[in-house]
Amino acid sequence: MKRRKLIALIEDVACIAVIGLMLIAFPSSAANAEQPPWGCLTVSKGEYDAAKSKKMLRNKFGRYVRAGRLWRHNYWYCH
Repeated sequence: MKRRKLIALIEDVACIAVIGLMLIAFPSSAANAEQPPWGCLTVSKGEYDAAKSKKMLRNKFGRYVRAGRLWRHNYWYCH
């Protein structure tokens, strides 16, 4: 009986530790999202890549901008 309680306690602690590590390692992207500069709209990476493949990062209406740190890019369309 004591062995089962010990195993259950270890499983509970391990589960709590894993959840805590995940919250630390993968913070919410919305909380860490950078605000776009004035006159710019946030766009998806797919939209930016599509414009890049069509060589339309700049046109007469505006331009697409990629900014941010390595592995944490933000994509905007500025008028």
